[in-house]
Amino acid sequence: MRIEYTDGDGDIGLEPGDTLAPFEFGGPYFYNLHVYPYEVVDGVKKPIMVSATDSIDFNDRIATLTPTGKNKAIFGEIRIALRAQPSFGITPDSMCYKIFIYDRKLHKSNVIETPVGRFIF
Repeated sequence: MRIEYTDGDGDIGLEPGDTLAPFEFGGPYFYNLHVYPYEVVDGVKKPIMVSATDSIDFNDRIATLTPTGKNKAIFGEIRIALRAQPSFGITPDSMCYKIFIYDRKLHKSNVIETPVGRFIF
């Protein structure tokens, strides 16, 4: 998956040491790249669940992308590998992903959604 981004103030990304609030482990901002798989049944999207209370996600931390110099505006492309089978033993026949980013000021990007794909396992 390739995701194009543009950020006027260039504050996308986290340093390895960014682990204190609000970026603490287990908090909503520990991961700044959020990737969620959805099963699609009869046109209705629902999160793919491992258990009744735990959904699958492929969240990750994007490293700091801020350029040096006065102009901090950035644009580019983030590439991530997404699995067709979101977890062992879970085999939806149709699914999609919803993806978004938080910057260091905790602004949430637009949520993008992949096209629905049909799979044969």
